Amino acid sequence: MRRELIRPTLFILAIVLASAFAIVRSPVRLGLDLRGGASLIVRVKVDEVSAAQRREVVEESRHILERRINAYGLSEAPVQSYGSRGNELLVQLPGISDPSRIKNLLQSRAVLEWYSVEDGPYASTEDATARHGGMLPYNRKLLPTRPAADGQRAWYLLNRQPVIHGTDLRDARVAAGAMDQPVTTFILSQDAAKRFEQYTQAHIGRRSAIVIDQEILSVPVIEDAIRDSGRIRGARTREEAEDLAVNLRSGALPAAIEVVQERIVEASLGADSIRHGFEAGAAGFAAVVATMLLYYRWAGANATLALVLNGVLLIAALACFGAVLTLPGIAGVVLTIGMAVDSNVLIFERIREELRVGKPAAAALAAGFSKAFATLVDTHVTTVVACAFLFFFGTPAVKGFAATLVIGLATNLFTSVFVSRVAFDWELSRRRPDAKLSIGLA
Repeated sequence: MRRELIRPTLFILAIVLASAFAIVRSPVRLGLDLRGGASLIVRVKVDEVSAAQRREVVEESRHILERRINAYGLSEAPVQSYGSRGNELLVQLPGISDPSRIKNLLQSRAVLEWYSVEDGPYASTEDATARHGGMLPYNRKLLPTRPAADGQRAWYLLNRQPVIHGTDLRDARVAAGAMDQPVTTFILSQDAAKRFEQYTQAHIGRRSAIVIDQEILSVPVIEDAIRDSGRIRGARTREEAEDLAVNLRSGALPAAIEVVQERIVEASLGADSIRHGFEAGAAGFAAVVATMLLYYRWAGANATLALVLNGVLLIAALACFGAVLTLPGIAGVVLTIGMAVDSNVLIFERIREELRVGKPAAAALAAGFSKAFATLVDTHVTTVVACAFLFFFGTPAVKGFAATLVIGLATNLFTSVFVSRVAFDWELSRRRPDAKLSIGLA
């Protein structure tokens, strides 16, 4: 009999080693409530968009915001729909204590345009209109520069039609300019490069304006023909130049974004949540183990082994799936402990019923596992169905709880049925054929 147990035992050991390797190589990431960070609710302004296009605009905005956050290095911060309005998005940023830069990154529409300068600078819009007889020329537009350190702006009269637009960009990166000042370099698409080369070649010596979100960043003089690349100066810091490059790479937002709610979770609060969560889990685990050992004797050790392996497999599954562990997720882990023990209790009670009618230990063991399996499947399936509704209709925190609980149920079915059965078989293989199982009062 022991030879027959070698193969399933090696299979269990292989799964445990693979799980340990997965946990070490890809540790479970902590969510906002455990790690600390920022949570933002942003609203897409779709008032001027037709009702038929609103959903498309919101979805496009969500994808662009996700690309910006991923480019910033926060790949674990998905952008999710929020509320019942249909135009609000939830952005959670674990590990971010100062969200001001992220807010600017999200709110910037990043519409890049390159215009031909017709006149200027002017001190104000009144000065510009006064110099043109109180009315701006046809096919011209007046735009301001970005505020200087003292808050002052200059105004330029531009050709209304841009030479290139943000959709003409193929890539954007940060580079070091003269005097180590950061600049944002960009590369144009093939069609835009031909158009831009013709424009710069015909306007050598004249000024042009680089405009981002209706503000002039710089007014360079065209010194030579430019084909497919250019530089945007005017960034005060390297971070500002990097943010501009990220926005240009991710694309322009189809609608404006406003932050309607901001919440900061301190890292210390996250550490307290982790400590209290693990304290609750350890207390529950200790109470369960003590109860099982006292009531079921040696079979309680079997249940404890299954319970420990269930926890290892659960954490490994979370690591492999790239799940983010939150405080509700810890609650799901604690609840999984109770569900796992409940499975063992069902099996043990079935075995004890078979022993009471006089069956030998091996036959009682086989019948107990066989009869309890259908009941276990029923209870697990009904719980998974309930978790499915929580996952599809719940908030992100509730989704984390549901996902953790479902994974725990799947690993529990394996440990409580397969692992426990192998442990019982090893116990019987070391005893005499007429020996009794240590499973409490039968």
